[in-house]
Amino acid sequence: MQRPMRFLLKTTSAISVAVVLLCAPSYAQTPDALANSTSRVALVIGNSAYRSVAPLPNPVNDAELVAEKLWEAGFEVIETIDGDREKMLADLATFRSRLREGSEALFYYAGHGVQVGGRNYLLPVSVAPQSVEELIDQSIDAQLFVDIMSNSGAKLNIVLLDACRNNPFGEITDEEAETIVSRAISLGASQEEVSRGLEQLSQSSRGGLAEMTAGDAETVISFATAPGSVAYDGEGKHSPYTQAISDNISEPGLEIIDLFRRIRGHVRETTEGEQITWTTSTLESRFYFMPLVDDLRSATTGMSIASDTLGGLPPRRIIDRTFWRSIRDSDRAEAFASYIRTMPTGAFLEDAKERLSELGGNPDDILVSDTSLPEIASRPVDAVNGSARSEIVAALDNAQLTVPIGVGEKPLGSKNGENGWIYVESASRLGVVTEGSGKPLHGGTVHWLPEDNQLSYTPQVGSNGGRDKFRSIALRDEGDTDPIEAQLDVYVDACDILAGNPYDSQRVTAGTRQFIIDRNFDAAIEVCEIAVANYPDVVRFWAQLARAYRSAGDYDQAIEWQQKAVDADYASAMVYLGQMHLDAQAVPRDYPRAKALFEIAADRGETAAYTALAWIYRAGVGVAQDYTQALDYYRQGADLGNDWAMTNIAEFYQKGLGVEKDVNEAVTWYTAAAKSGELTAQTRLARMYQTGDGIPQNFEEARFWFETAAGRGVPNALTRLGIMYENGQGIDKDVEAAVRLFVRAARENDPEAFYRLGRVYASRHPLFDDPGRAAALFERAVTEKVYGAERDLGRLLFEGRGVSKDVSRARDLFVAAADKNPWAARDAGRAWASSDGAEPDFEEAARWFRVAAEGGVPWAALDMARLSEAGRGVPADRLAALIWYATATGLSDDANLVDSVNKSTASYTRNEFVAAAQTLLIRLGVLTGAADGQFGPATRQGLNDAFSSRGLAAPGDDITLDILSRLTQMQ
Repeated sequence: MQRPMRFLLKTTSAISVAVVLLCAPSYAQTPDALANSTSRVALVIGNSAYRSVAPLPNPVNDAELVAEKLWEAGFEVIETIDGDREKMLADLATFRSRLREGSEALFYYAGHGVQVGGRNYLLPVSVAPQSVEELIDQSIDAQLFVDIMSNSGAKLNIVLLDACRNNPFGEITDEEAETIVSRAISLGASQEEVSRGLEQLSQSSRGGLAEMTAGDAETVISFATAPGSVAYDGEGKHSPYTQAISDNISEPGLEIIDLFRRIRGHVRETTEGEQITWTTSTLESRFYFMPLVDDLRSATTGMSIASDTLGGLPPRRIIDRTFWRSIRDSDRAEAFASYIRTMPTGAFLEDAKERLSELGGNPDDILVSDTSLPEIASRPVDAVNGSARSEIVAALDNAQLTVPIGVGEKPLGSKNGENGWIYVESASRLGVVTEGSGKPLHGGTVHWLPEDNQLSYTPQVGSNGGRDKFRSIALRDEGDTDPIEAQLDVYVDACDILAGNPYDSQRVTAGTRQFIIDRNFDAAIEVCEIAVANYPDVVRFWAQLARAYRSAGDYDQAIEWQQKAVDADYASAMVYLGQMHLDAQAVPRDYPRAKALFEIAADRGETAAYTALAWIYRAGVGVAQDYTQALDYYRQGADLGNDWAMTNIAEFYQKGLGVEKDVNEAVTWYTAAAKSGELTAQTRLARMYQTGDGIPQNFEEARFWFETAAGRGVPNALTRLGIMYENGQGIDKDVEAAVRLFVRAARENDPEAFYRLGRVYASRHPLFDDPGRAAALFERAVTEKVYGAERDLGRLLFEGRGVSKDVSRARDLFVAAADKNPWAARDAGRAWASSDGAEPDFEEAARWFRVAAEGGVPWAALDMARLSEAGRGVPADRLAALIWYATATGLSDDANLVDSVNKSTASYTRNEFVAAAQTLLIRLGVLTGAADGQFGPATRQGLNDAFSSRGLAAPGDDITLDILSRLTQMQ
C-alpha cells in the first residue's frame, strides 16, 4: 500500500545559485512601451483618529489590509493613513500623476463620510467645521476622485467606499464640540454663531452616502451598503465589507463581477441581512485582481519597465512584516534599533525594544521627539493598534513555508517509500513546482514520481508575493486518492524592498528611489547584511548592500561589495562601480575605467549606463565636452524608459545645451519623467509653473506637482506646498494646512520648514501665536543657515517677544544677515541706535542704515536723514539730510513714508532745495562748481541735460521734493 506524499515544511540550508526563472532578460523598450507598460495603481485611504469628531476603530485596519492585498495583486499602492485634507489631496495628486491611457485604477476609502445636498464628502481627520459651509470646505467631494479617474484615460476604474456611517455631527460629544467651538471663537466667531452652525451640521445629513455615477469610462462603484443606508463598523478588526473584500480578492482567476457577488453574500450573511452592499457598474471588459498569466510581470506595476515606479516603500503591513521576518532571529542590536527608527508604530515595536534591551541597547535613546515642533493632536482609537498587531503577527507566525523571491528553489519535501502517480489538481500561481529532474508540474497533468523524489518550489520573478498553493492528489492502485497540498508564503526579501534599485534590469521588485534609501540606509544595511549572510550566492544582494553602504557614505564597504558584484558579472553594479571611480569614492578618480564600465553595462541593457555615459560627455570628464553626444546617450536611455534620462533631456532643452532652447519641449520631457515617478522632474515642473519660468504662470499646475512630490514625503516639496497654502496660490488660503505641512517637513529635517513654521508662530495668528516656539524654530533654521532666519530671530530678541530681550545678540544676527538682506541692515541700524538694554552706537547705526538705503530700503534712507539732521553718528548736515529724504521717497511711494518726509522737509528753504539739486547734478556730472543754492542758467541747463538724457521732460524752475527724488534715482 502506498503512503501519502508528505511535504516537509522546513527551512532548507541548500541554496541554488542559478535558476532561469530568477532573472528576466532586459528587453529593449521605447517610449511607446512606457506608455503601454503595466499600470495598476491604487489610492487607499483609511481615517480613524479624528480630532474633532468621533474616532472610528476600524478604518485604518481596513485600509492597511486592503493596501496589502492590492500590493500583492501587483498594484502600485499610495497608502494614506489618518490623512488630513492636504495629505489626502497630495496623495490624490500622486495617484493622478501615475494614471495613464490603459491604467487599471482603484480608489478605496474607509472613514467618515457624509452626504450634503446629494453630494458625498469624505472627512479628513483634521475636519473641525463650525458650519455646513466649512464642512464642505474642509472635506473632499468623493466625486473629485471619480472624475480624476474617469478623465485619466484609464481603461478601468474601481471605487470602493466603506464610509456609509452615521452623520458624525449628529451625536457629537461635549469634548468634540469644545474643540470646534474653541477654534471658531479664536478665529472671531461668536458663541451663538457656532451653536447655530453645529445644529445645522447635526441635521445636514441623515447618514449613509448618496448614489454616484461615473463618466464614459468603464467604472465600477461599490458602497459598503445601499445609498442612504448606514453600514456597520463591525465588532472585529475589520468592517464586514472590507473583511469580505479581503477574504475573496486574492483568489486567482476570480472575475470582478463574481467577486462583488461574493462580497455581497458575505456581508449579508455576516450582518444577518441588516447590511446589503451596493454596486453599480459600466464595465464591458473582464477584470481579475489575480489574473492567471504566464508572465507575472505583466500584472505588476514597476516590473515591465525599469524606473517606471514611484519607488516608495510598499504598504505598511508589508514592510512591517518583511522587516521583522528578516531581523527577528538575529543578534544584531543595530537591526532592532533600525526597526524602531523605521517603524515607530510597527506591530513588532515592543518586541524590537525588548530584543534591543537584551542586546545591551537602550530603546529610549532612539525615538527622541523635537520639542521645538508642535504636536499635531490626534484622538486615540481603541483597538487599532492591538487588533492590527495581532493580525500582522498571526500572518507571520502562521506561515507554513516561507519562500523569498529571487534566491533559488525551496525544497517542498519528498515521497517516502514506493513509487506512485500524482495528479496535479492546481499548479501554483506565483511559482513553479518541479520534481527532482527539474520537470515542472503543471495543473491538470499526471506524473509518475519515483520514491524519495524531491519536489522543489521556485517563485517566479515578477510578482509582489502573497499566499500560494500547490494542490495535487496521490493516485492509489485501489482507486483511492489522497489529497496533497503545500501552503506557501511567497515574499519579497527586506533587502529588495529597502535597497532594490528601480534601474536594475535584474531587480525582483519595482525598487526604491534614491530618496527612499537615503532616508533608510541604516535599515537597508542591516537587512542586506542579513540577506547576504543567509543567501551568500545571490549576487543581487551584494549590489544592493553596496548601494545601501554608498547611501550611508561608507564608501570603503560600498566599493568592496560593488567590486564583488562586478566580478560576478552583475551588470547593474558596473554602473555604480563606474560612478564611484568617476567621483573618487574610496578609489582614485579614474575616468577611463568608469567609461569602460558604463559601456559594458550599456551593452548589457542597463538603462542607467546611458545616463552615466551622457554625463561624461556633458561634463567633459575624461573626454572632450560634447553636448550632442551627451544628448544622444540621454535619448538612448529615454528610449529604454529611463526617466532620469528624460529629466536631463528636458534640462538640455530648458537651457539650450547642444540644442536650440525650447521651453515647451522641456516641459514635455519633464512631464514624461514626472509621470514616471522621477522626483527632480516633478519639483522642477512645479517651480517652473509657480514662477512662470519661460511658461505662463500656473499656480494650479505648480500645486499639482508639488502635491505629487509631497505625497511621497519629499521634505522641501511639503514646505513649498505649505507656502502655497499659506499664500493662497492655486488653492484657498489655509494657514492651518500650511502649518501641518511645515510640521511634516520639519520632522523630515527640511531646514526651510523650521523657518516657515517659525514665521507663522511669530505672526500673531490667533491659532498660532507663540513667539517662544517661533524663537526655538528660528534657532534651528539659523543653525541650518536658512535665508531670513537670522533676521527674524534677531527681531524677536530685539523686541523681547517670547524670549528674554537681548539687543547685543540681535545686533550680531542682523549684521550677519545684512550681507544678503538690506532690510536686515536696516534692523542692524535700529539695534545699534537703541539704548534699550545696550549702549547705543550711532556710528554703527549710521553705517548699517547707509548699507540698507544703498540696498534700496526707503525707511533706512529716512533714518539716515534724521541722523544727518541730528548729527548722530554722522556730521550734522541739513543738505545731506534733505538728499536722504528725497532718496526715501524715490525708493517708495508708501503713504506713511511720504507723509513723514513731507512733514520733516516742510521747514527746508528754497535755497536748500536748490543746493540739494545742485549737489545731485554735480554727482551726475552735468554741473560744475559749488552747490550755492542759487538757481541760475547753469543749474537750469544741468537739470535739462539730466532729464533729457533719460527721455524725461525738463522740469520747471521750482525745485520740489519730487524733482530731488527723481535725481536720486538717476544716481
